[in-house]
Amino acid sequence: MLAAGAPCGAHWIADRQAAPQILRHGTQVARDDIIPRICAGECYFGIGMSEPDSGSDLAAVRSKAVRGAGGWSLNGRKTWPANAPRVHYLPALVGTGDAGADRHGGLTQFIIDMAAPGISVRPIHDLSGNHEFNEVFFTGHFVADDFVVGEVGNGWSMVTQELAFERSGP
Repeated sequence: MLAAGAPCGAHWIADRQAAPQILRHGTQVARDDIIPRICAGECYFGIGMSEPDSGSDLAAVRSKAVRGAGGWSLNGRKTWPANAPRVHYLPALVGTGDAGADRHGGLTQFIIDMAAPGISVRPIHDLSGNHEFNEVFFTGHFVADDFVVGEVGNGWSMVTQELAFERSGP
């Protein structure tokens, strides 16, 4: 599949990381909408954890979402999402409340629809001029309540579970 140029990386993230999270912690709407398409190989995911100037410190999230009618308005930026122009969704760790003393509180994980308004993608080019990695900008991007993963404010637990799937597989 790799030799033929199949987008294995994008689907690998969907079935290895996103699907287990959605099955375990997603809403019924998210499960019904997304899981069949992942199983059919028709739905690709990226990863929306890292942010500029944060290195590997995921607790240093600066992207914010504010509660509104039926969902959340998201503003901020993620860096390094692979294949962002081609993926359908990006699970994103976002601040929604007070971080607390341990800096792990007040975070929520959202399933971001990359085709929805309020999202722009800028490639990060390597020395050869190619790009796999990107920056993703959110400007007033609306995320419906049905696309919250787990409980609001419990995103640290969600993202660490996602990383466990990434490292070990389902």
